[in-house]
Amino acid sequence: MIFAQTAFMIQRIQSIYLLAVAISGILMYFFPLVSLVPSAASASPVIYHLSALQVEILDGGQTSVYVRYWPSLILNAFIVAFSVYTILQFRKRPFQLKCANVLLLLIIAELALLAFDVERLKSSAAPDHMTAYNVFTAIPIIQVILARMAVSGIKKDEALVRSADRLR
Repeated sequence: MIFAQTAFMIQRIQSIYLLAVAISGILMYFFPLVSLVPSAASASPVIYHLSALQVEILDGGQTSVYVRYWPSLILNAFIVAFSVYTILQFRKRPFQLKCANVLLLLIIAELALLAFDVERLKSSAAPDHMTAYNVFTAIPIIQVILARMAVSGIKKDEALVRSADRLR
């Protein structure tokens, strides 16, 4: 019985989008979003890797935790949990729409917080370090796009249900 309800829930495209938001939020813990690397003429060979979990230092082949950014960690965990909660609200589409809009705002706040964390890391690192972006830097932007697509999918479902109710 529960599996049949879950299968019905996952068949809706907005559930797939919200699940992708949750999975990408989990990925943000394990992969560096931004790195600070020394320039060619640098005296400091230290490399900083910023993820949603922490800042790691790579110095002479040894990795150590530099600092944990608790606001980013907590906000990202809340986004992952809230996106799963939003998926589970599939029977109450108006409420699910409100939850998806709140999720979109939370992801935008996380994006701003990560930009703030990068600037804070730049100020604490040596001045000759350059910012290096990689493919995982785009994860928060992809999350915004997926959350927006989920909102539009929920709106389409609600419009379809309302039009079917008018025909009855």
